[in-house]
Amino acid sequence: MLRKFKEKLICWIAYLFIGSLYLTYRFRWHGLDAEKHARSIHPHSQVAIAIWHRNSIGCMLAYAWRRLAILVSLSFDGEVIAFVARKFGIHTARGSSSRGGSDAFKQLMKLHREAYDLGITVDGPRGPIYKVKAGIIAAASRTGMPILPFAAVARQEWVLSRAWDKFRVPKPFTEILCLYGDAIVVPKDLESERFDEYAQKVGLALMNLEERLRLAITAGPDAQP
Repeated sequence: MLRKFKEKLICWIAYLFIGSLYLTYRFRWHGLDAEKHARSIHPHSQVAIAIWHRNSIGCMLAYAWRRLAILVSLSFDGEVIAFVARKFGIHTARGSSSRGGSDAFKQLMKLHREAYDLGITVDGPRGPIYKVKAGIIAAASRTGMPILPFAAVARQEWVLSRAWDKFRVPKPFTEILCLYGDAIVVPKDLESERFDEYAQKVGLALMNLEERLRLAITAGPDAQP
């Protein structure tokens, strides 16, 4: 009972902390034509949004109150993320490549049928950093959703240097730059032997977004990524 109370308390503290920060953020969107094109590919305008794990907070808050479902691990850290996500109107499927993967995939397919976009941290939850795993390729191939690379990076941030991915936390009152890349279409019923080919395409697209945002942030507040 005490353990459950402590876990719930941590979830609430995390939500209140992130929620307080969210109220101070300003979001600036770029690449909206790429998003529009990606949605035109699917008959129900759905997309599979690919992000790096280290950008999770900025990306999740950018999608608050939208019709999004995200994949979250079964760990306690995942429970905290799922609790916070639900408070921002985001659905969750629980599982990862190491635990509950099959069940999580079934949850994602169900949420797809309910017309949700799917959001996946492609190198999470444990890395290695910038290594795209097969989950998003399988989901895109099964559903026909195009993969939409996405990054949301703050101009000012805290970086958790001890985290495996140097996790980012946007500082209060900062501007968060949100950038889409070009859609990546995965063939229907793609053979598993070709998953790595498309995983590399997703990884290159996400690294391109990272570099564009880095240059824009370095260049100053008026620079466009």
